[in-house]
Amino acid sequence: MSFSFRTLRTALLALLLAVVPVAGVVQAQSQLAGLTAQDKAQGSQAHPAIVQEFGGKIDGPLADYVRRVGLKVALAASPGSRPQDWTITVLDSPVPNAMATPGGYLYITRGLLGMINSEAELASVLGHEAGHVAARHTDKRNSRATIAGIGSILAGVLLGGDAGQIANTVGSGYVAGYSRSQEHEADQLGLRYAAAAGYDPTAAARMLAALERVSEVEGRQSMERGGLQSIFASHPVTRERINRVSRMAEQMKVRGADNSSAYLSAIDGMAWGDSVDQGMVSGRSFRHATLQLGFDAPAGFQLQNSPQAVIGVGPNGAQFRFQGAQVRPGDSLENIVSTAWSQLLQGSRPQVSFTERQVNRLDSVQTSARGRSGRTLVDMGITAYRFAPDTVYLFTTVAPAGQSAIFQPLLDSMRRLDTKEVSAAGKGRHIDVVTVTRGDTLASLAARQSPPYNRVESLAALNGITDGKVTPGDRIKLIVG
Repeated sequence: MSFSFRTLRTALLALLLAVVPVAGVVQAQSQLAGLTAQDKAQGSQAHPAIVQEFGGKIDGPLADYVRRVGLKVALAASPGSRPQDWTITVLDSPVPNAMATPGGYLYITRGLLGMINSEAELASVLGHEAGHVAARHTDKRNSRATIAGIGSILAGVLLGGDAGQIANTVGSGYVAGYSRSQEHEADQLGLRYAAAAGYDPTAAARMLAALERVSEVEGRQSMERGGLQSIFASHPVTRERINRVSRMAEQMKVRGADNSSAYLSAIDGMAWGDSVDQGMVSGRSFRHATLQLGFDAPAGFQLQNSPQAVIGVGPNGAQFRFQGAQVRPGDSLENIVSTAWSQLLQGSRPQVSFTERQVNRLDSVQTSARGRSGRTLVDMGITAYRFAPDTVYLFTTVAPAGQSAIFQPLLDSMRRLDTKEVSAAGKGRHIDVVTVTRGDTLASLAARQSPPYNRVESLAALNGITDGKVTPGDRIKLIVG
């Protein structure tokens, strides 16, 4: 998570108007279908917002490898296009997703890379996305977008909005999925482009099956985090779809490369889960090594980390948002919080109580106000902590009236991390590719993984193992750290 009090509205609107989560490839209607100057301008405009919203981009050998694979299928998807016509980006997000925008912009998250087990599977995903560009599916679909940050949601609560929606819409943005016929076309043409690029088309069905099992690795609920939608939202995976893709691949009667060893070598050491640079969520705790801060949510809360904020959702609709504040030279905490209230409630001025106090040797101001959601009263709060003259962090909270005390343990837990905590928070989890040796079993290998991933079903799903067996010499992925 990075920190700014500005809501996500501007960035997400740009994202949602131009972004197209994708999944398919079609025979190009012209040599540069989907790559016109107008297409490129649209994709270029959306690109910065996408990169920001999905945690930034990953550079280096892994990104270079993904681009090489992606170009093979992209060039097959649009004959006559050049490598420089395509921008292929690895996004630093744990949420498994792949998407594209007009103009040859293809994206894949490291969360999805972690679920893939071969180069051919990677090619099937990126070929699918390149096909949506070439097929101009973005011009043939009706899009709708929903966007909300906690500021607009809390304002809605005061004005009679639906508090029950908050848990599902905080910080979220989405674009409606493609039609069934477009997905079918994308599947069919994705197979064609992967095969043309020299890859085994049957890998596409294995990829879809792996996505179907992703909930066994980490739980499907955590696949949609911080308002970022996973590939499940835009590319529904069903058993019927997997079977259909498998039949189409078999009917092609071609077999190409799988290149699983090369792929596993490329992702060996890749981060798993939250990025260290964005802070780490572990259960109800959040630790940020770079910012050297941490806090602990009360029992019953689930945390979602995104590049912009940490969201906590608890019982009875109680929730909070943690982020940074804009600080002007000489700003007092009282002024900062007053500005935050004005931004939160879009200029309205509720009666707010102020309490100055010290929290774990940090100067703090805790404020609260009462409002109404329809016929229901709610308690809201903004609490500020000064870490340095120009560095202030905020908790924004909302709960049913009379229940705001649920947040007090959270607000009291905000602190600087000690040296030991900074060291632990700076390590994070990563993928370790190991070679199976004689005597290894799924159970013994699973025990080497980091909790809560040290389960046999998690290890099997992560590696696409369906028969419960491992063979000496096989290379498999472990989640460690």
